[in-house]
Amino acid sequence: MRSIVKFLCTAFVLAPILAGCSMKLTQGDLEGVPQTEELFSFFGNIPFFYGGDTLELSQDLLRAYTKAASDTDFPRGACRGEANIRATVVQNEPPSAWNIGILIPFWPILPVNESWTYTLSARIFCDGALVRHIEFIEQQEIKATLYGQLRTDLVNKASNEMHRKLVQRLTFELNTNRPTDLNSASDY
Repeated sequence: MRSIVKFLCTAFVLAPILAGCSMKLTQGDLEGVPQTEELFSFFGNIPFFYGGDTLELSQDLLRAYTKAASDTDFPRGACRGEANIRATVVQNEPPSAWNIGILIPFWPILPVNESWTYTLSARIFCDGALVRHIEFIEQQEIKATLYGQLRTDLVNKASNEMHRKLVQRLTFELNTNRPTDLNSASDY
């Protein structure tokens, strides 16, 4: 009886640490990235494509992407934007020896080395004419040994960082008042 209690206590303590948590690819905590107070997204509902699914970005991310297109450069009455983000994952190493068969990991150990890539494609139309077409690619590498919350936290942090970089790059590219010599190179 005592060993069962010990086992249950250990399982109860380790479960939150090792449990697989959901990834939050469409939510962001973008520190230092300004957000607009506008009620509607300039780019509409930005679809996020991942693994055959279409997800919706959180309101915070939509406001951050909207802030990238200033109202003075792109008046809301005459201009509108369309954007989408595609997420892909590529495994950088063959499957781990910790896998039993094809899909069953010897849980919680499942070494992962993968590259996450976000591709932002945005178009801006003013008075019905295409005035900007922009495409940016951001990539983060995820290396983890334990499966579960620890790996999920790494993916969530990488996702936040990619969204932050995409917003900053979009803001830089849509700024029509920057000096001409800054068009040749940018430092993010």
